[in-house]
Amino acid sequence: MRKETEVCVEVNVTKIVKYVCIAGAVIVAAIFGELAFKEFIKSRS
Repeated sequence: MRKETEVCVEVNVTKIVKYVCIAGAVIVAAIFGELAFKEFIKSRS
């Protein structure tokens, strides 16, 4: 007796690229936000 098994894998590249770009933008914003906040605190002292 032989069984057939079928696996269908769908990769949505545009969705992957979109989320990678959003994650990168959030990381860059966090880094520059932290640096700007440090400069702001220094200038107030």
